[in-house]
Amino acid sequence: MTAASDWAPALSDSSDPVYLAIVNALVADIARGVLVPDTRLPTQRALADTLGVAIGTVTRAYTEAQ
Repeated sequence: MTAASDWAPALSDSSDPVYLAIVNALVADIARGVLVPDTRLPTQRALADTLGVAIGTVTRAYTEAQ
């Protein structure tokens, strides 16, 4: 299993909610091959800390992406 615990999405400057920006970045990084199947994403808390957002925002993004 590949680890991407240091993955930090580049969030776009759109009017979309932050959780959707995370989902869109996730989809884009999968399409570009940055994230491959079986890659372990950062924990919700770690990604929230990295992005400076609430953990609930990351939880919602991960749920939406799933």
